[in-house]
Amino acid sequence: MTAHPVASPDTLSTIRPGAVISSETQAQAEELISQVFGKGGESLPEQLPARLEQVLGVGRLSWPLGTVRPFADKLLAFADGRRKNPPHEVRWLNLTGFCLRPGFGFPGDDFRIEQARRIYASGLTFGNQVQCEIDWWIFCGRIAGGLNRNQQADIFQRLSPVLLPKQKNKRRLNQSLYREMWRTAASLELLPQQTKTQLGEAIMDLVKRGEMLEAAAWCLSRLGARKLFSGPINLVLSPATASRWVEALLRLPHTPALLDAVVHIAQQTGDTARDVAPATLESVRRVCETNPKLLRELAGEADDLAASGRVFGEELPAGLVLANA
Repeated sequence: MTAHPVASPDTLSTIRPGAVISSETQAQAEELISQVFGKGGESLPEQLPARLEQVLGVGRLSWPLGTVRPFADKLLAFADGRRKNPPHEVRWLNLTGFCLRPGFGFPGDDFRIEQARRIYASGLTFGNQVQCEIDWWIFCGRIAGGLNRNQQADIFQRLSPVLLPKQKNKRRLNQSLYREMWRTAASLELLPQQTKTQLGEAIMDLVKRGEMLEAAAWCLSRLGARKLFSGPINLVLSPATASRWVEALLRLPHTPALLDAVVHIAQQTGDTARDVAPATLESVRRVCETNPKLLRELAGEADDLAASGRVFGEELPAGLVLANA
């Protein structure tokens, strides 16, 4: 796999410090993983996250990279342990994706993602279980930033028959599964602009029908972002497309989720090749004029790791450094 950059030029340089975990505590926690996924392991997978938090003494959102990446190494080494039964596969996918997110940013992540990609290529063991399918796509979305263009295109090819069906899809899909499939597709920042536009138009139709509003708004904010999380500038959608989406969203009821999407799509970069039309930007300013926080984000003045976490969809690992190029 080709080396992945630590971050794109527009990403952030903030560090959110994590807890300090001793080597002894780390070893105890890794042994818990072995007890669940290792050969002969008999511990219940459902209890693993809580047991890890108990041993480490901190909640999982405060686990530092120096803890979660070795967890990922252990989980990848015990990948066959997910095949024991559906609960094991669900827990393995959920915890491994959590420990690998966002797929880059720490030494050795290229190798880890290559191992994860091979597991992806082998497919689900319990593909007939809805929860396994849901956690499969959450896993893919979490590590998408570490995948190269061809690998992201392969994921899209698996998603497109459901998200962009050529004929009306008669299959009744679980709504949680459908939502996570969309979130994964929106996380594929290396897709061509034309493909992103197709996805955005389809998700806009969902928004206009009042379906899956919060998730759909988040997907639009990723697809139409002026600053990509891990992709290059030349894959940012055109200002004309972004302006059209923003104006359509502004004609809908101004829910918090839709306003967040509007602000993110219209966020100023100072680059005329990316920024939305001045008239569109002014419309967004008027809508946000009583909300200083949204105005700061619109002006591109809220560049911190928390803001980046909102783009990603969940908090990023403590200690992650996304350095400006």
